Amino acid sequence: MTVEYVVLPHLKKSDGTNFIRIRITHKRKSKYIKTNILLEPEDFARSGNLRHQGKKDLADDEVRKYRRVIDEMPTSATDEMNVDEVLRYVQAKLKENEAFRLNFARYGMEVADRKKESTAHNYRVAMRCLVRFFGHEPDISEITVKSMRRFEEFIRNEPRMVYHIGKDVLMTKKGMSKGGHAIRQYLNAVRSVYKAARIEFNEPDIGVFRLPVDPFEYYAIPKPPVPEHRNIPAEWVQMMIDQRKGLTGLERLGVDLFLISFGLQGINIVDMYTLTEKPKDGVLHYYRSKTKDSKRDRAEMFVRIEDCIAEILKDYLGRKMVFRFSEMYATKLNFTIAVNDGLKRWYTRNKLDRHFTFYSARHTWATLAASKKLGIESSLITDALAHSDRSRQMDMVYISKDWERVWDANAKVLGLFKW
Repeated sequence: MTVEYVVLPHLKKSDGTNFIRIRITHKRKSKYIKTNILLEPEDFARSGNLRHQGKKDLADDEVRKYRRVIDEMPTSATDEMNVDEVLRYVQAKLKENEAFRLNFARYGMEVADRKKESTAHNYRVAMRCLVRFFGHEPDISEITVKSMRRFEEFIRNEPRMVYHIGKDVLMTKKGMSKGGHAIRQYLNAVRSVYKAARIEFNEPDIGVFRLPVDPFEYYAIPKPPVPEHRNIPAEWVQMMIDQRKGLTGLERLGVDLFLISFGLQGINIVDMYTLTEKPKDGVLHYYRSKTKDSKRDRAEMFVRIEDCIAEILKDYLGRKMVFRFSEMYATKLNFTIAVNDGLKRWYTRNKLDRHFTFYSARHTWATLAASKKLGIESSLITDALAHSDRSRQMDMVYISKDWERVWDANAKVLGLFKW
């Protein structure tokens, strides 16, 4: 393999200037790299040979720079490479010797753009929080074990953002809870962006590692605390059923939506807002948005609408969408806030001793299904909620879900109540 500088006459410009190029030849094929060394007509002797000693010295320095990298390449590696791969390796190694720079916050926003909407939102919020912590858009070199520990503490103490319908974002004085979901969410987003950068900018096939160390191998994101039971007593569900027709406004909306979710096997609020496929023969078909991108079956769901739930649904059927919630609220966030606000008004008025949200409907359904009174097998509960069960992953490759059994399980749960 040879490395030398050359002047290619056919690339001379109309004003007589030209650039010195480095030629790498390997296996009888050559590649040229243009340098910044500009040659003027007066730099050449009458014979056409380059006579400007200063520029010859600069060219020699460039050749030595490339030669040093090539000399360090294992012979076994070069034997397997073609000239294009050699050039790519050399240029990557030369860049590696320079300090690798990457605006981490902006790169994080680019990564977010490649994610689904809900994940992208979390990434963007995390990147904005990271900028607030550093006071500027950090370079990737600033993402270290030490800075992540400080960032964790920053998130814990930063005032929480609270959203209200029709109002701007409000900053409250109380910081994140010690085991807060936002802490893990932000740090997981930073870790994912860092991992994406390592995949994109490291080139292990040619031995180039611009980001050789992953700080998240040494910094552990706080583990979530043992989750509280989010289910509510069956008596409270019966109270909702008994009181719903006498309720109005947000209170009626919150209670009705809780009961609809409960009766449709814990359907999420986002899915209720976005569903477009109308029920057919009393069966609702959809793909659970939260997990459809991570499951083999795209979290496909078939839910039979029982008569007691169909009665509630009559008030909320949409024209183009399955439900009219997108006609009532401009965004999913506003819809979610309204539903939970309505539930809060209901349990506050009834002087119930526990705070709960719309998501408790899903937990309550699962708890009652697994109760001693019903004793529904766990595999049916898993299928009803579109959860993942690693112990059954291989079974699911060969076995189709028996939706009739899932629907019967749901009917048993709803049969516990007087509708």
